[in-house]
Order: sequence, then structure tokens, then C-alpha cells
Amino acid sequence: MQEKSKPNYIIPNNVDVAIFDVDNTLAKCNIVNFYLFIQKKRKNRFLWLWYFISFVVRAPYFIVLDLVSRDLFNRLFVERKFRKFQYKELETYAELFFNEFLKHRMIASTHDLIKYLQSKNVPIVLISTNFDLIVKQFGKYFDVPYICLKILPTASGVTIDFSNLDNFKENAVKEYSANSIGVGDSKYDIPVLNYVDYPYVVADKPQKWFKYLKKTPVLLDIKIKKQMTGETL
Repeated sequence: MQEKSKPNYIIPNNVDVAIFDVDNTLAKCNIVNFYLFIQKKRKNRFLWLWYFISFVVRAPYFIVLDLVSRDLFNRLFVERKFRKFQYKELETYAELFFNEFLKHRMIASTHDLIKYLQSKNVPIVLISTNFDLIVKQFGKYFDVPYICLKILPTASGVTIDFSNLDNFKENAVKEYSANSIGVGDSKYDIPVLNYVDYPYVVADKPQKWFKYLKKTPVLLDIKIKKQMTGETL
């Protein structure tokens, strides 16, 4: 039987591990998608429409903030928007978000690459600066370990541990052999892509930030995976 998930490019032999980013690498998503998903669940249709319009008006501020500093974005958007939720509440929303949204936003090339590597007994690990309630859903789906930011319950809600955000991916990837595949989608994955011997990027053409890479990466298709008859994502 032909291997359904076999990629149409050469995979290096005898790599020690394959290290994957999550947001926009495994699925078209980000933390803003999760926040809006929660708000839509919590509001009736009329209130949700008005809330969404007001959010769109404010969106340029958050986009610029993220471009200027991912650290500032995390502290001024992520921490403020999620800190008043209870841990169990966010845990429930994260599972719903994965099943109702993320499963339908999986990127075909990276989804199938993981499945193929697993069929060849190559260990997989996820490294993400997203927080663990989201990342663990991917870990559970692919049955792989993950490293990410921790979200901790408090008396009034939750707190996200940003204490080791600086150089997070760089420090995490150094726990593994350089004889590895690294897969990302943005300039924030440069530390991983420059550390590994085999960098892969989800992109349909070379990006400006590629000039900071030590090696030319393999480009992976950006198309979202289509659910086939009889296939469960």
C-alpha cells in the first residue's frame, strides 16, 4: 500500500529529531484567534457582531505592537486578555478551539510531514511561545512532547509565565542535537532554523528574513489540509 503521507521531497536520513513550531506552522492560527473564539462562545449573536467590529477597529494597534515587540504584545494583549479567566474555563475553551477551529486549519505539508516522520520512527517535538493549553492540544493529537510557556492558576484567574520568554526557542532547541529537522514559518523561528542542520519553512516563496538564515531552507506548501472521505483529522 502506498504511503499516503509521504512527502514529495527528500527527507534526510538518520536525523535525531524533528522540531516543529506550532502557530502558522502546524495550523493557520494565533492567540488572537483563540481569544476571539472565546468571545464568540460567550456572547449572543448581536453582542458578538458589535464586539467583533470594535475589535477590528483596534486590530492595527495590536498588529503594530506585535511587529515592534513580541514581548510587548504578549504582555499588553495576551496577559491582559486572559488573566481574568479561570484555568479550567480556559482549558475547556482550548479543547473546543482545537476541535472546532484548529482541526480545520491544519497545514497539509507539516501535518503529513509529521505523520511520515513518525512512520520512520523519527522523534517529534513541538517548541512554541504560545501557552500550554493550546500547544498541548497539538501534542495530544500528534502524540508528541512539547515545550511552551506555562499558564498557571491564581486566586483571581490565571497568569502566564513570561519569565523565560527571552531567547525561549533558542534555549529550548539547544537541548537537542543539531542533526535535526527544524520547521517554522516566521522570523521568530530563526533560532531553531539556524541551529538545526535541516531547516524547513512553511512558505510559498523566499521571505526577506531568509537573509538571516545560515542555510537555504526547504519550502513547504502553505495549503490548508482538506479532509478526505474516511480521514479523521
